Amino acid sequence: MSDEATHFPKDDADYKKLEKLVAKIQQDLAPQSKVSHNVRLKGKSGAQRQIDVLVEDRIGQYDIRIVLDCKDYKTPVDIKDVEECAGLFEDVSAQRGVIVCPAGFTKNAKARAQQLQIDLYSPIDTDPHKWQARINIPAICDFRQARMSFGWEMSAPAPFALREDFFVSAPISDAETGEELGTTLSIASAEWDAGRYPTAPGNHDRIPIIDRPLQMDNGYGRLVPVTLSVGLIISQHLFYGQFPILRLSGFHDRIGDGIITNAFEFGLLSLEEIHNWKQLSSEAEAPVKPVLRMIGLYGWSDDDPESKPVVAEE
Repeated sequence: MSDEATHFPKDDADYKKLEKLVAKIQQDLAPQSKVSHNVRLKGKSGAQRQIDVLVEDRIGQYDIRIVLDCKDYKTPVDIKDVEECAGLFEDVSAQRGVIVCPAGFTKNAKARAQQLQIDLYSPIDTDPHKWQARINIPAICDFRQARMSFGWEMSAPAPFALREDFFVSAPISDAETGEELGTTLSIASAEWDAGRYPTAPGNHDRIPIIDRPLQMDNGYGRLVPVTLSVGLIISQHLFYGQFPILRLSGFHDRIGDGIITNAFEFGLLSLEEIHNWKQLSSEAEAPVKPVLRMIGLYGWSDDDPESKPVVAEE
């Protein structure tokens, strides 16, 4: 840059703390750029202008200068402040000007800022300070639950006696290695819990229970090759609520109404808490469009009386 920035002495007043917070957020958003707090620049007018936060970068042969002006007001910024800041941005040859105010901006200020191509932000930061934000975002938890049926086929020159409870009593093994894999139900439940079966709501028929050749006892002490399949009836359970954000640092775009950040960390929710959310029959019933959508599976348990499979014999 042609004009050197001169730093002011540090001040711990609230407005200076706001400037430091804005500088920290901007540095997080643009770690490769030079971000300075509380500096002077000589304007085209010849006057030394105080700059709250200055962002400098170089793209190819071009020097880029962005100026952020901070307003620790108790009321929203009005059109007069926007026009005053526009003069500052123009005087120091800023390619982009930004006004940051935790209290927000009036309707007229937003309209004028759009005309002048000035961005309007409020800080969003979950660290403890005067402007600390506690953030929850609208979310939908989409849980999928399965009911299972089982089918078997055997083609071998041998008799076969199939027990009624074969899916929990008859061991299944790998036909090539002889490794015992478990029972029909334990194999299928493990595959479901691992997400290896279809999860789309509706019916899914004749899915190979596992991707390998199988064998089982024919009821007379002889291992014979079998083909086992599972049928699934998948139901969908939708829950709508507010998901806590544990850590986030960024800006709230008061014109575009989005959040500008490069990372955030979720809090934790138990299944019991989610079950207390509003249950929906479809996402269209959500009172506010969800920002986050999570899909999960209800795990299968042999001990759950509601999870007993329906047996289909072929």
